[in-house]
Amino acid sequence: MFFIMGQIPLNKPVFYDTDCLECFLFVDAGHILEELFSKIIIPEQVYSEIMAENTPAIVKKNFKNLKNRFVEIKEISFLSQEYTTYNLIKKGLWSKTGKIFGSGESAAITLAHLNNGLVASNNLSDVEEYIESLDIELITSSMILSKAVERDIISKENADDLWKGMINKGIKLPKESFSDYFDELYETDCERFLNNKS
Repeated sequence: MFFIMGQIPLNKPVFYDTDCLECFLFVDAGHILEELFSKIIIPEQVYSEIMAENTPAIVKKNFKNLKNRFVEIKEISFLSQEYTTYNLIKKGLWSKTGKIFGSGESAAITLAHLNNGLVASNNLSDVEEYIESLDIELITSSMILSKAVERDIISKENADDLWKGMINKGIKLPKESFSDYFDELYETDCERFLNNKS
């Protein structure tokens, strides 16, 4: 499995936090993920969040369609190194500020850290400390949409429509429109979060 940023192939597994995956599920755009990835990996904690009772039906429906095709659900085994790391991150014991993290993002960070992977998350205020301290690369839904445009999977106009749809669902994105993000922030985000490490 690999994700390509610019001319650099990143031959790493990608572990999704709930917020990043839901961006695509809300607007029925899972096909974009299928075009860019051979599979996506979600921690079991993210699976539980997506399938929770209060999750909108459209998200569950679109996730089930993806799950049947190319989603891998990754379990963190009890008493494993992953489990220990997961608990330390979740409880804020590895954070300089002692900030407590959610189950999904804690699991995604843990699995990316211990499996030489990337985190797919939009919760930058939460995950940025860890991706810096643990030297983990990160991609966001905005970066994924941008790569889909670069590879002609969707047009810039399609991306703008999807962006509006996400915002209408209450999703916080870094710019008012996709075009603004693509023109003003995309390259900076690639340098900031991928940093040509691969």
